[in-house]
Amino acid sequence: MVALALAWCGFGAFTAQRAQSDTGATQVTGYIVRPGDTLWSYASAITPAGHDVSETVDELIALNNLESGSLQAGQRIIVPAE
Repeated sequence: MVALALAWCGFGAFTAQRAQSDTGATQVTGYIVRPGDTLWSYASAITPAGHDVSETVDELIALNNLESGSLQAGQRIIVPAE
């Protein structure tokens, strides 16, 4: 019985396991870009203190399927809700 238990544990160590990294849906809201806004300045304003602004920029680019970090006044983007 012990040998069977050890074999089962050993088998589990060498088989692929499904990763459970889904964090669920991201809550979003809309934002209308104002004259003078840049993606970096907007990301700086919404990034919590102590967090990396570049990660927020990357998230905004991904959420909006942007090809670059350029924004145009009047453009509507989606942003993470607080």
